[in-house]
Amino acid sequence: MPMVKAYRLLFLISFLFISFSAFSPSDTDESIANFDKLMHFSAFFILSLLLDLSSKSDLMVNKIFLSFLVTYAGLIEIIQYFLPYRSAEILDFIFDLLGILVYLYFAPKIVSRFIR
Repeated sequence: MPMVKAYRLLFLISFLFISFSAFSPSDTDESIANFDKLMHFSAFFILSLLLDLSSKSDLMVNKIFLSFLVTYAGLIEIIQYFLPYRSAEILDFIFDLLGILVYLYFAPKIVSRFIR
């Protein structure tokens, strides 16, 4: 339980960093195929992990937190649609969701390694 506050802080920092990255002009290396998709997947996998570890209930049963992650993923793409220096892609949203789903699949094994 004492680590919950640390995980909450890590979640907040990650959330702010991902938000800043999502709404800033992109400077990703386009020479690496599908690097953007890997970043979307990784970001939401990590957000899912940190949100799960920072709550008192499992993410799998916490519909509010799951709804928050899915809504956040969708809002990123909607906002990017209106930014002249970014583009919205449904495939980015799909990789966000895949990051969440893969985390949920492996969550019991991952979380058991951390002290709740």
